Amino acid sequence: MKEMISMPDWLSALSQVLCDGQPEVLCKRICRLDEMPSLRIIHRWQAEVVLPVLCEALSEHRPALLALQSLHHRAALGVGARLGEWRATLKPVLLALYRRAYAYDAAYAQAHASAMTYGLAPRNTAMIAEHFGDAEAFAAYYAQLNTEASATAFAQAHAAANAEISARAFAADDADTYAQVCGTSVRVFVWACAQTDEQRRALFHQFAEGLVVHLATLQSRSTGETT
Repeated sequence: MKEMISMPDWLSALSQVLCDGQPEVLCKRICRLDEMPSLRIIHRWQAEVVLPVLCEALSEHRPALLALQSLHHRAALGVGARLGEWRATLKPVLLALYRRAYAYDAAYAQAHASAMTYGLAPRNTAMIAEHFGDAEAFAAYYAQLNTEASATAFAQAHAAANAEISARAFAADDADTYAQVCGTSVRVFVWACAQTDEQRRALFHQFAEGLVVHLATLQSRSTGETT
């Protein structure tokens, strides 16, 4: 009788994100392990499953994404990179991902509605007419300015924090540190690549299936084995 290995924290966090709304059998397939997985599994998964999707969705950032994919390929083979190299490679990728993942349309609509209310107020109509022509022109100007600034600030702050933690985790092969950001990272991967709820569910499922494939070598090959 073989005792089943409990999941490390990073895999537990990943499975919670990837399996949200997925068939129960998928969760069980991810959770059933016969030996403790290392972060090499994650490097292979990111290089072979995640980054090809990101390259397709963010083709304008392909050089930066390919540089990150190369680092993950090396790490999967046991050839680590220094902290500075991970940090420098991760940050531009994460900056692009967080910028794409920002809920721009919703933020723009909210800013536009607020500006229209301001522009249509009787006390403001003379000033709006003088400088913008009408309330709609003012609202469009304000909404774009406000939303661009908010999206940039959002991306810069989150990318800097995620890149630092991820770089430290990968450079030191520190699974506990990686557990702090793995769930958030997967969410931003998906939100940067998918526009609708249906697309997001499909992509979560694709990433989950890809992780299962890479975990398969750690799972029992014998369906008749007693655990």
